[in-house]
Amino acid sequence: MYRKLKQTGFTLTELMAVVIIIAILAGIGFGSYKKAVERSRFAEGQTAGATVAEAVTRYYYDNMDTSYADSRPKAAYLDVGFDANRACVSTTADKDYCFKTRYFEIIVQTDKIKVTRIQGNAAKDYYFYFYPEHLSKQKEECGSLTEAGGDLCKSMGYTSCSGMGKTLICHKP
Repeated sequence: MYRKLKQTGFTLTELMAVVIIIAILAGIGFGSYKKAVERSRFAEGQTAGATVAEAVTRYYYDNMDTSYADSRPKAAYLDVGFDANRACVSTTADKDYCFKTRYFEIIVQTDKIKVTRIQGNAAKDYYFYFYPEHLSKQKEECGSLTEAGGDLCKSMGYTSCSGMGKTLICHKP
């Protein structure tokens, strides 16, 4: 007279297997997500550097001053505005020649524009050099501060690399 009850549901082992599979897939997905985010920030840095390089070229052509090796325009003289533009915290002589966005610090140097990836107030992974058009030099370079930065430079189309690891410098073809 005992009736056997039919049990439904999952065992603890089956539930743990599903949780482990989901954790593995989430780990793979999160790594891919982080790479995609950094690649988009890399593209943002390229755009910011190219914008400032074009503004420097316009400044010199507008002012009929192409003696760029002797001087450089201050950031306030350039017609460039970035979202989330903040003052640079640099206390060096570059303070007046600097733009700072959320992820990059852009400094107008004597013969080039340096764009450095920052996190907080420290340099992180990679940087770019942009040369204004009127100097007739190589247009872009990507350098790395870490091996991950070097891998990112290569994956974003920079070739003709010299050096290795942390000291890698690559040129755009």
